[in-house]
Amino acid sequence: MKNRLAPAALAAALAGCAAAPPAPDAGPAELAAAESAFAAQSVREGMKAAFLAWFAPGSVLLRGGPIDAREAVGRNPDPPIVLDWRPAFVALSASGDLGYSTGPTKMTSRTDASRPPRYGQYFSVWRREAGGPWRVWVDLGINHPAPSLWDAPLEATRVAGAPDDGMGLSQAEAKFAALSGTEGQAAAYRAWASPAIRAYRDGREPMLGSPGILASHGIADRATWQADRAEASAAGDLGFTLGRYERGGEKGHFVRVWRRESAGWRILGDITEAAKAN
Repeated sequence: MKNRLAPAALAAALAGCAAAPPAPDAGPAELAAAESAFAAQSVREGMKAAFLAWFAPGSVLLRGGPIDAREAVGRNPDPPIVLDWRPAFVALSASGDLGYSTGPTKMTSRTDASRPPRYGQYFSVWRREAGGPWRVWVDLGINHPAPSLWDAPLEATRVAGAPDDGMGLSQAEAKFAALSGTEGQAAAYRAWASPAIRAYRDGREPMLGSPGILASHGIADRATWQADRAEASAAGDLGFTLGRYERGGEKGHFVRVWRRESAGWRILGDITEAAKAN
């Protein structure tokens, strides 16, 4: 089921959800509200305080590779920037324990008002233990030159509960990787991308929908993907994979969010982080 709310109406709609008995869409809206509260705290109190408040123990940041989020944030000073963002797309498992949130970001300097803003997209996997609050589990993002999706209505979705075809998440990732290695990325994404995929590459505008990523530069190249981690929701309908890739001489890390659809597991979110040259 799907709910679309204009940004200006989001706060009022979420406040209504808090006061009324839970509606079928309350789950995705609640996750969107958690993301919005996280962003508001970042603007109000700084990135360090917000990240330590909202990241779960054991959570992962991708910053030149996977690192322990709370340890990395805790040992570094608060950066002199204002980081703001908003959810544009949220997906929630039927079991309510795993979610995916993504949307635009804006970064401005706290010390130099003349410095132009930097824009991008964040990509976050959230987890919730039974009876507990939503907390960020995996997080990374990209930068691109101009603002994008700030005015897009929120799309909040609960996984519809497609039948289990017996294929596990790790198996789906392995099949995608094998096809990408033998026939190229275009063939792999054509076979495994959800029609609703959102794909992110640093320095480029978001690629929305399967036609967007299939039209991207270099998509015909072959690539190798090696998943080091795969986790799925209790319902087995939403999950993520995290690992390493190499394509066209570029190496780095990736995170993919997978959703079980009528055709089986399909890639709903896809982001890469290229390794920086020494």
